[in-house]
Amino acid sequence: MELLGGIQRMEHAIQTPVGDPAWRPAMSRAVAQLKAAFAEQVSGLYAEVLDDAPWVAPYLDDLAGRHRSVRTALDELEGRLRDPGTDEDVRWEADRLIREVWQYRQKGADLLYEAYETDLGGET
Repeated sequence: MELLGGIQRMEHAIQTPVGDPAWRPAMSRAVAQLKAAFAEQVSGLYAEVLDDAPWVAPYLDDLAGRHRSVRTALDELEGRLRDPGTDEDVRWEADRLIREVWQYRQKGADLLYEAYETDLGGET
């Protein structure tokens, strides 16, 4: 599953009215799908990028930290969806998390650009 698709599914689930009985199951499925897409998107990527472009190591460290933060937030949101509680609070947390995932995705794109598109000079 692609990360963009996971983000879009989550955004769609967030838009479902919280009073709808399907809201919580839809949110739970969307979080699980986003977690799977998120894990799939980065598996093996860090090592490959570092091998190909060692000068991006500081950016990669930042991205790895963001990855841990997003993964933790996804786990916490998944847990909150299992417990009865205020659905509106869960929705706000999911919305905040989507913004964090979008930022992570953009940082990853910036890293890949830096690693593979930046001309370091000296090569012909």
